Amino acid sequence: MYIVGLHNDEDSGVCLLKDGILLDAISEERLNRTKLYKGPPKLSLQYILERHKLNLEDINYFAYGWHGEENNCTEYAIRLEKRIIHAINNNPKASKIIEDRIDVEYKNDTETVARFKEWASELGIPSKKIVFLDHHKSHAWSAFCPSPFCEAIVFTFDGRGDLKSASVSLATQSEGIKEYDYLLTLDSLGYLYGKITNYLGFTPHRHEGKVTGLAAYGDYSKTLPLFNRLISWEGDTITANLGFYKPFHSLRQELIDELDKFSRNDIASGVQKHCENLIVKYIKKWVKKINRPEIKNVCLAGGVFANVKINQRVSEIEGVDNIYVFPHMGDGGLPVGGACHLNYLLTGQTKIDMPTVYLGNQYSNDEISNALEIYIDKIVYEKLNEKVNKVVDDLIDNKVVGYFDNKMEYGPRALGARSILYHARDKNVNDWLNKRLKRSEFMPFAPVTPIEYADKCYNNWNKNDVCSFFMTKTYNCTEEFRSVHKAVVHVDNTARPQVVTDKLNGNFYKVTKLYCDKTGEKALINTSFNQHEEPIVCTVKDAVESLLMGSIDVLYLGHYRVWNNKKC
Repeated sequence: MYIVGLHNDEDSGVCLLKDGILLDAISEERLNRTKLYKGPPKLSLQYILERHKLNLEDINYFAYGWHGEENNCTEYAIRLEKRIIHAINNNPKASKIIEDRIDVEYKNDTETVARFKEWASELGIPSKKIVFLDHHKSHAWSAFCPSPFCEAIVFTFDGRGDLKSASVSLATQSEGIKEYDYLLTLDSLGYLYGKITNYLGFTPHRHEGKVTGLAAYGDYSKTLPLFNRLISWEGDTITANLGFYKPFHSLRQELIDELDKFSRNDIASGVQKHCENLIVKYIKKWVKKINRPEIKNVCLAGGVFANVKINQRVSEIEGVDNIYVFPHMGDGGLPVGGACHLNYLLTGQTKIDMPTVYLGNQYSNDEISNALEIYIDKIVYEKLNEKVNKVVDDLIDNKVVGYFDNKMEYGPRALGARSILYHARDKNVNDWLNKRLKRSEFMPFAPVTPIEYADKCYNNWNKNDVCSFFMTKTYNCTEEFRSVHKAVVHVDNTARPQVVTDKLNGNFYKVTKLYCDKTGEKALINTSFNQHEEPIVCTVKDAVESLLMGSIDVLYLGHYRVWNNKKC
């Protein structure tokens, strides 16, 4: 049975699930080169069908992980009514804010689903083959279904989706996923973080990671009281102070005047710490309330869990033994979540086979050679019988290496299929390489470490810590690691590593391991192969163009080594 998962809102994309095996998944931005593209994933769908020699008629079902009609409308209406009464009692100005918010949300969702239905109709997809599924349940399924856990408590946090901004569920192989609670969009932590991202001069839904990095330079104690006035732990849940804070509008001038009293660093630090604290409280509450002490695993999805510092805090909660963050945790992961949910409804299977996130397109050496011929007057290239040693030699020779191999990664992290590599000793590399890539970052580059050395680098790491394979959590670094690998350790002594293995990462592991063995170091820089505001490179053309722009010194494409006309 073939299930195609589809998403046409921000970071649209497609996945293909066959009999419980995830065969492919790709975001539209990689193909049309528009960052976080919002619209029908036309190229993604075409790519997946052509790759597997399928027609639309061959697809049994199409899963759309949003605009589901399974919510208990009566229960939701009662909850919303109580929330409105509470807000107006605290601040009469809240009534207009709530009215506007509900109107905007319904309008946006109605337009988005209408565009999807129109596109599906143009393609000739029968409506009976399309299944619409709840947004946060789709996130929850993306978190549990591919995880290594047989049972877990699942949390989702994001900006909004199907009138919710968070949820908590119990997931077991025997009973699937049962939702216990959710937060309304009125109390969204995702929107709080986005609004502060915008206030600090960055683009919301895109640059929240810059705020996370900036936070380490500030003093959160100076701004925590202000953020507590905006959203707080009230009673036993997360509640926004509607009126003073308008979560979906421009910030009130009164609030801007308050924020203007503090430094950017202290504001970033405050919003980061406040969101960490509230999410930890919410998770602690529901772990205790569900009262299944034998379940010590937590699964996470939703855009808020792109925040690697929050994920570290969650992993440190007493009673939580391990966490799994779906590698494409934001809305770009909804195709997989929707497909997983639908697969469960059709078959009763609670797990899918997703051992890797190398789920995108791939090029043969012949395809690479043909593509390189187009640039023959601008580049020089050679085919290598054995490339691992050559890559390591270039890294030891202080070259910035573009590494393009295997199937492209699914999700926002470069994991060695479309990566830029460099040694991790130079503490100034974050300045000069970011300028070369036209980036402005406060977070250091991420390290990639062979599994044999990980426990010597990252405190409390163990081989079952699956987050480390996908770069979804920070760790406190050992003193020995910090003293050598200055380029990948933040000012708070944390790093966001990718731990690589031969089984998961193949040649990328071999390169990293050989480099470490030859140098005595325990990590390389691994940053995404792209310039600022560009999607990660997808095609041979994308990679060569990056080389010609000077982003890298030398490029490895499959078994080819490529450099500019000047000798490298």
